[in-house]
Amino acid sequence: MKILTRRLLLVVTAIVVGFAGVELALRLTGFSFRTYPSVQFGWPEPANISDLFDPDPDLFWVTRGYAEELNSARHTQPAIVFMGDSCTQFGTYPTMTLTRLRARQFSLASGIKLGVAGWSSEQGLTQLERDIIPLHPSIVTVYFGWNDHWVALGPEDADAHVSRAGFWMSQHSRLWQLLTKARLAAAPALAGRPNRVPLDRYVSNLEAMVQLANAAGIRIVLITAPTNHEPGREPAYLAKRHVRALSELVPLHRAYAEATRRAGRETGAVVCDAAAAFDADADRLSYFEQDGIHLKAPGNSALADLLAPCVMQAAAQPLLQTRR
Repeated sequence: MKILTRRLLLVVTAIVVGFAGVELALRLTGFSFRTYPSVQFGWPEPANISDLFDPDPDLFWVTRGYAEELNSARHTQPAIVFMGDSCTQFGTYPTMTLTRLRARQFSLASGIKLGVAGWSSEQGLTQLERDIIPLHPSIVTVYFGWNDHWVALGPEDADAHVSRAGFWMSQHSRLWQLLTKARLAAAPALAGRPNRVPLDRYVSNLEAMVQLANAAGIRIVLITAPTNHEPGREPAYLAKRHVRALSELVPLHRAYAEATRRAGRETGAVVCDAAAAFDADADRLSYFEQDGIHLKAPGNSALADLLAPCVMQAAAQPLLQTRR
């Protein structure tokens, strides 16, 4: 028994020393792949996550200064919280919407923008429950529908969470990061990958947001994501990491816009149908950046024109529970 125990200790020691040696070697060579351990897709890439965002064990990553923004909002108690992805983080429509509301309904003229680039409705649902409901705003606007239908290079977003220990390893262990990079490199081709958030899951996430918000006395406005993409004129770069084939882009995005409308019908939430309004707008080509996703100043202004009345409509209606 003593001999067996001694041999086991030698094996364990050899393994620990081996791992430590690899870890040290990776650090000396400057290797780093610091990202959330299971999520990697079109954007942000690992370097962007490291340079522009802070890791978060529940939300994957958050903007720099996110905690300070939340703390400030607890004291200022904004009437509106603008949720979403990069279209919200980099968009100016929240400020423009508040300007329009000051001239119409001053009680709704304060707000905070808490959109984070790269997020899907999966992170949005977690953010709403963890960070936004405790702020007790009157209205929350929800603007997702892009990242949800991009290709998942790792697991689907709902399955990507790990333990706190795994999250710590992803941020501090170079060996863990090397194994993560190797696993992602060996992932199947885009053609074999699912969407980050399947369509039905996307609908249920939005419905859950409305339910949680209503239970807390908060009204939700769902925004359909507008675009100027047209069949045969899709941005070529999206085929590299975002969609399985360019031909699926337009129908895929239309399906998620319709899913947003469906969530509104099922819950009674106000839907600001920017996708339909922009489709019918003769000036919409001037509204978008070259990617056909993010809005220029005229597009942000047009969205604010649509959103302000939707916010007022939501504020005036009674709180509704999900209709099944």
